[in-house]
Amino acid sequence: MPSAYYGARLSNNLVELSNGCLLCKNVPIARTGVYKYLRSEVGMDGQGIVDVYRDPSEVFSKEAIASFEGKPFTDTHPNEDVTIDNWAQYSKGVVRDVRKGVGDQDGYLVADILVTDPISSNEIISNAKREISSGYDCDYVVRDGKIYQTNIRGNHVALVQYGRAGSNVRINDEKLVLPKKYYFIKRLDKAIKIIDKEERTHG
Repeated sequence: MPSAYYGARLSNNLVELSNGCLLCKNVPIARTGVYKYLRSEVGMDGQGIVDVYRDPSEVFSKEAIASFEGKPFTDTHPNEDVTIDNWAQYSKGVVRDVRKGVGDQDGYLVADILVTDPISSNEIISNAKREISSGYDCDYVVRDGKIYQTNIRGNHVALVQYGRAGSNVRINDEKLVLPKKYYFIKRLDKAIKIIDKEERTHG
């Protein structure tokens, strides 16, 4: 294991490295199955929502897996693709070791995420933002009356409030051991909420 991966283990899947970066392990970044899309998002006329299918053969193809390897981790989706020209602006980390999930992660595309931005790291550790949404290009094809995504090619992986893939596609940790600095932040946040509640009650 590279020395850069040694650090303070916050939980089974979170490690705060000696340089302050956060390593998030075994993160589901996408799943197979049915997704909901606006008709306009898949190039269809009219309004409304349609079901779009992601077949395992597409999600777990060698090309799709390889396309996410080394791609940037962003805080929310940027309004444009991440390229070498804007990488420094949008990247808050990097996606590594992309693979097909096994066991209870079967049906998910899984990766390790190295978070190099302190704000994004704080959002994850404090549990303020944990869900994951992948940004990618793909083709839409219709087979037997159903819409399928094909040729999935990753561009970035985003930390979001709520992702299209659902609440299971997230950075998970049930037993999180917070460093002292995060306990202070949580106590401060609790105190602010109490003061705000009292002001609303007596104001």
